[in-house]
Amino acid sequence: MLTLLDMANHFLGYFNVNTKLKGRIYTVLGLVGDWYLLYIGIRFIQNGGYLRGILLIAVFLFLLYCSVVNVFYYFLKRRFALDPSEKIAKVLGDERLKEQEHQLTDNERMGQFVPSSGLYDHKQVVPTKVEINGTGHKNLATIAAQLQEVNLLPQDYAGQDDQEILAKARETHEPVFAVGAGVPLPYFDLRQVDSHFVVYAGMNQMTALPIGRIARVGLSDVKEANQRFQLFIATAVLQGGPAKTAGRSSVIEERYPYTIKVDVAFNERH
Repeated sequence: MLTLLDMANHFLGYFNVNTKLKGRIYTVLGLVGDWYLLYIGIRFIQNGGYLRGILLIAVFLFLLYCSVVNVFYYFLKRRFALDPSEKIAKVLGDERLKEQEHQLTDNERMGQFVPSSGLYDHKQVVPTKVEINGTGHKNLATIAAQLQEVNLLPQDYAGQDDQEILAKARETHEPVFAVGAGVPLPYFDLRQVDSHFVVYAGMNQMTALPIGRIARVGLSDVKEANQRFQLFIATAVLQGGPAKTAGRSSVIEERYPYTIKVDVAFNERH
């Protein structure tokens, strides 16, 4: 059985196969080899080799248990009730567990983080078109780095593994971003600079940077909209950055410029 697994490992090494698919293949091969051990154990007992037969059957039961744990994890996408993986990892000091705990802490912080932009009636909120130049992209990258420093920028692809990302990318023909749908910015403001309406954003008002200019509000030109309505930024979401796209047999990591998605609330002028 070990020889069979070793051959499979060498064979799969020639291809770009993700870890989850390898786990499934090894699980199937392990199950096949495990039942062969049971056959050998029974044959030993039939021929009078009781000790060897019993030991082989005991090994068969242990490996069967391990295979069941893997079937639950790799095929049913849930943990077996008696899965000892986490306990073993804690005893051995597995660094991946520390990483998972760190990610959990990040997610908890994201859950506690609520931008103080206020609440608006959705009937008075419309999307905008924001024009971003090179300086704006650079400032957004600076803000993204600041958010990452305080663990407010998720990079876990919403918990999806490479196989799920690959399927989604092939279905949508779009990149799948590490930040998912985006991250609300801690501070944002709309300022009129000369004849332009500039979006400022950052960690706070003190460090806010110019991101881009609003060109349209809904279907209207921003200058026309401003003549009839008072305009306020309702939401500002950071998007873009690291992403994965569909390759020939697996995902391909790429990096896109950070962008911003802005919705504006309006109130009719009196």
